[in-house]
Amino acid sequence: MPATTRLELLKDLHSNAFTFQRGIEREALRVSQAGGISHAGHPVNLGSALAHKSITTDYSESLMEFITGVHTDKARLLNELDALHRFSFSHLDDEWLWSGSMPAELPAQEEIPIAQYGSSHIGRLKTIYRHGLWHRYGRKMQTIAGVHYNWSLSEEFWRQWALVNHKTGDLTEFKTNEYFGLIRNFRRHSWMLLYLFGASPAADSSFLDQSSPALSPLGERSLYGPYATSLRMSDLGYSNRAQADLFVCFNSLESYAETLSNAIQTPYPAYEKLGLKANGDYQQLNTNVLQIENEYYSDIRPKRVAYSGEKPLHALRYRGVEYIEVRCLDINPMLPLGIDEGQIDFVDLFLLWCLVQDSAEISTVECEQLQRNSQRVALNGRDPQLKIHHQGSDHSLPDLAQTLMKSLAEFAVTIDKKTGTDCYQQACQNQQAKIADVQLTPSHQVLSQIKQQSSYLDFSLQQSALFAEHFSQPLTSEQVTFWQRETTASVRRQQDVEATDTGTFDAFLADYLRQ
Repeated sequence: MPATTRLELLKDLHSNAFTFQRGIEREALRVSQAGGISHAGHPVNLGSALAHKSITTDYSESLMEFITGVHTDKARLLNELDALHRFSFSHLDDEWLWSGSMPAELPAQEEIPIAQYGSSHIGRLKTIYRHGLWHRYGRKMQTIAGVHYNWSLSEEFWRQWALVNHKTGDLTEFKTNEYFGLIRNFRRHSWMLLYLFGASPAADSSFLDQSSPALSPLGERSLYGPYATSLRMSDLGYSNRAQADLFVCFNSLESYAETLSNAIQTPYPAYEKLGLKANGDYQQLNTNVLQIENEYYSDIRPKRVAYSGEKPLHALRYRGVEYIEVRCLDINPMLPLGIDEGQIDFVDLFLLWCLVQDSAEISTVECEQLQRNSQRVALNGRDPQLKIHHQGSDHSLPDLAQTLMKSLAEFAVTIDKKTGTDCYQQACQNQQAKIADVQLTPSHQVLSQIKQQSSYLDFSLQQSALFAEHFSQPLTSEQVTFWQRETTASVRRQQDVEATDTGTFDAFLADYLRQ
């Protein structure tokens, strides 16, 4: 169906269809006030990292993750994220939350603590998975932090959108196909988000164990890409030969699930050589291309809330796509929460625009080209001579960005009329300014500050200290009580899981991987 026709169909929807459901997962390293990664365990007063609904850890014991609930109101979404930071900060002993995506000063690989989740089968699985990531990719690259943006459309939207598309009955397959169409268009244009919101042009020199030709020294202890937007989203430190031949095209749920499932079951010689166990202890969950589907890194993922002990891929296959997770957003180190309402508005608009555009299947050739586009922008997005490949030919990034922004701005007028606001047109105007003037991009502004402060470490420490003052402002007594109850409940939930486990871990792991 042509894009213009789909846009006209969208205009037929009532205003009550345009409600966006959003959630945020924000990662942040715990660091000392000197800028070194914390070696302390996850704070006991923050409950169970395994079972807490909103405060957990990612790869490292030092890498916190704050997970909001689902909100249709942007202010409430950010207020909850802020409350999670404040509550957590009140239980950090002389530590700060690192302000940026690229990590603080890092020790040797083996000294970076891996997250621990207790003695239950599922807790052990989570820790062993992280050991596997260490042996496959190293620990340092796993300390990079980001903002993950979870997004879905309301049931009212799907009811009306199905109606104008002449779809009736169970809408599970229709919604799944529409979300996959969104994902394909997102992958075609996500380089735009790297340019507009990339905020990691530099890193501490301790991040790389070997020099990279893509980076230049900046002072005595920093590395940077002169035109970089997002080192986090580049392939620096994340060489992944095992995944190089994976063609995850997002053309359908069936092909997506089959490709990842096969990778989880396909042996990889280097991982077989490493071995499943050493001295009786697991080094990885298996010796295959992927341990589990989450090991495959993508800038966007189709998601479905899984049941306890259920693999995400199993949940998707049997119940369809529930929401999408945008994974290419850097933490903006100029903002306490790493993201603000203006960015939320633009990403909302961008995602809906991706849904409405025509979305042809992605060939192997196009898939490889899209990956090259992303890498070019991540490492050289502010280079005025940079070319992006689009629809069979190369275009200058500013020209292609202007064309894309024009389409988005026209779309914003339609959505603002439907929602009775002007926030989407305003969001486009703010981002349009970055295309007209590269000095307004976060990556340029961050790099300018780093140069003034003499190093990435000094700049990030300054921001971390500034945000520590922000997060030290007390919560209301009601908020404190609410989060303390969840903290206590999370410990009880972990104890219950550990007490009710049956059978051996080996049997549990075999059953889990068979899903």
